[in-house]
Amino acid sequence: MKRIILGAFVFLFAATGCLQVDTKVYINRDGSGIIEETVLIKDEVLDMMKQFFLAFDTTQTEDFNFFKEEELISKASKYGEGVSYLSSEKLKEDKFEGVKARYSFNDISKVNLSLVADDQLPALTDEPTEKSDNEILKFVLDKSPSQTNLKIFLPDMEEQQSEEGAVEEIDDSTFNENFEKTKEMFSDMKISLRIIPNEKIKQTDADYVDDNQITLMEMNLNSLIEKPELFKDLSNNKIKSLDEFRKAVKGIEGFRIESKDVINILF
Repeated sequence: MKRIILGAFVFLFAATGCLQVDTKVYINRDGSGIIEETVLIKDEVLDMMKQFFLAFDTTQTEDFNFFKEEELISKASKYGEGVSYLSSEKLKEDKFEGVKARYSFNDISKVNLSLVADDQLPALTDEPTEKSDNEILKFVLDKSPSQTNLKIFLPDMEEQQSEEGAVEEIDDSTFNENFEKTKEMFSDMKISLRIIPNEKIKQTDADYVDDNQITLMEMNLNSLIEKPELFKDLSNNKIKSLDEFRKAVKGIEGFRIESKDVINILF
């Protein structure tokens, strides 16, 4: 399966509906910590997905669960060496249903974490998806008896030309015809990734610091769908790197993306 990055991630959610993903990484001074992921999907989208599964898999029943604990457990290995499943709980909110899962890690430098959460949906295929180096955050820890400095390298997420060739560009008539339906599908879609040291932050050059919480990526698609030209550029895969994406969404309410390629957090 072709990896989904930046503009291409639009198609992932167009196929599966409204999604909310909130990822928090709690880190201790020794480099250990916890990844907490909350994934919510609209009830109506889950119903559509359920009908799809029932139509193609006769072994499934009406009450089957999308968020299976065994899949959450097996997912731990995707996050890197020394990552273990801790717990999960099902969530039910207004018009949304989902799960909150927690994973522990021994060494943040061995954690594989994407900047854009593009693999948090219930599995639609058994085909493995490997993260490439230009999608993964890199963590480097420098420890001393009195403090810890965490250096985070943001991936460039530059898209490489695939063997499948370029994405076919959407013409104006097709785009305009379907845009209103697309707006409804993308409403309330949110993605966020935050780093939270378990000791007080002494110093950081990160852009977005709220108390002891640093936001690397926050996207609220309600703002994006009000800008059809930008949305079309994303759909046409014209934005091919994190830097281009930063520039495209700069100043748009509901979007906060770290502007630096490398940040330091002293705690």
